[in-house]
Amino acid sequence: MQFRFSLKVTLVCGLLIVAMLLASRWQWSRHLEKQVLIQTLEKTLHSPIVPLATLITPNRDWNAEEWRRVSLEGTLDFQHEFIVRRNRGKEDRAGFHVLTPLKIAGTDAHILLDRGFIPLGREAKEIRKQYHRNSDFSGFGLIKLSNQPKLFSPADPEAESGKPWADLWIRVNIPAVQKQIPYPILPVYVEHMENPEDPLLAEQIVKQGSAGRNDILAMTGQASTQNFGMDSPDAQYPIPHFDTTPPPDIHLGYVFEWIFMALITLGIGCLMQIRRH
Repeated sequence: MQFRFSLKVTLVCGLLIVAMLLASRWQWSRHLEKQVLIQTLEKTLHSPIVPLATLITPNRDWNAEEWRRVSLEGTLDFQHEFIVRRNRGKEDRAGFHVLTPLKIAGTDAHILLDRGFIPLGREAKEIRKQYHRNSDFSGFGLIKLSNQPKLFSPADPEAESGKPWADLWIRVNIPAVQKQIPYPILPVYVEHMENPEDPLLAEQIVKQGSAGRNDILAMTGQASTQNFGMDSPDAQYPIPHFDTTPPPDIHLGYVFEWIFMALITLGIGCLMQIRRH
């Protein structure tokens, strides 16, 4: 046996190892973020419910209001409604969340209201019209921040196509959505809540169980997921539902998986440079 240095093999394996270690580091940062999120939820979800209209001030720091429970009422603008794709929704079925601008009563401000979940098969505009039952809204919600595209995240195809109106989005990117809405909207949105006093709210948001690789790696998944009868036209859609996120331990598992793959790549690179006489 003889060791012969190969620049090509070394470069290829080196680049792969660096990429895998960066992926491991990213998953570790996500693990830490989820731990901070749980602590934030435990604190914020015990704050008293306040009317959303009282938070609308010129210098409001909306970042500090994330996960705040609010009461709100106003008028829905169904004409500028759009949907956001979700790999896991009600009962872990694939589908969409319906977001509708809401003019907040007693103010001139508008905010995006996530009215809830609809399954695959009910997302077409013509079908969604039957769920425009009443433009007057009164209820409770959870304040959420705008979702900006992250590294390696897929782009919103309809928004990137240059169409005057994008109906399907991958994330709630408020600055991008604002470009197609003719009036100013607040830099946050609200998720409709059925029961704001539920003692298990944190567990419903950071949800243990069926999180898959697509959820961890910010991929879109397959649109052919079956819903097993959830597309019944008689259901009262949209169904209020939290946009869930996987727990910290799942990200920790991917940290070690990427490190293990980097070690395997290192071993393969060494073996490829050992040749017989």
